[in-house]
Amino acid sequence: IPICHDTGVSAFFGDLGQDLHIVGGNYEDAINEGVKQGYADGYLRKSMVDDPIIERKNTGDNTPAVIHTKIVPGDKMQIIAAPKGGGSENMSEVKMMKAADGIEGVKDFVVDRVRRSGGNPCPPVVVGVGLGGNFEMSAILSKKALVRNIGERNPDPTFAEVEVELLKRINKLGIGPMGLGGKTTALDVFIEYMPCHIASMPVAVNMNCHAARNKKITL
Repeated sequence: IPICHDTGVSAFFGDLGQDLHIVGGNYEDAINEGVKQGYADGYLRKSMVDDPIIERKNTGDNTPAVIHTKIVPGDKMQIIAAPKGGGSENMSEVKMMKAADGIEGVKDFVVDRVRRSGGNPCPPVVVGVGLGGNFEMSAILSKKALVRNIGERNPDPTFAEVEVELLKRINKLGIGPMGLGGKTTALDVFIEYMPCHIASMPVAVNMNCHAARNKKITL
């Protein structure tokens, strides 16, 4: 049951086993067909426009989906559906920081991004942080972080500790549910990271609103 009128951009993360062979159709076409059927059957609002700036005509079926695919070992397919509304997505930010900024600089940037967002992302939010890679990869990491379960910490104890610290700092901002004030501005903070260039430290922040959901299936 949608609890917000904005049922989002249909984003998917797919892990495809290298020994898997898809027959009878195209993988991305199948996902987009599923989006069409799902949004029609569920009477969900269609929110996609066919170009970003000129006519902005609604596509009428919430396609195309945004699909991130990775080839992995094995013969199975895992797909995560993570629809994302515009209010929280609009509060995203990527910053190309200096290595000298260090972890404290990263923490300050994340907390400040949430502070500047105020009630716009419909808190309480879940905060995804992507560290490393390059410009675009940091953003993808921040979004992939959001599909974790609440309370699921990063396996690296150092980053797990930073997640907990950031959650405490964010909840001290006093923004509260829907920006009306209170102790719960965020439900959790998740960090994903990967190696990066010696001259760079890309950091991305992506937030989910309180209504956001995701679903995973393995075939």
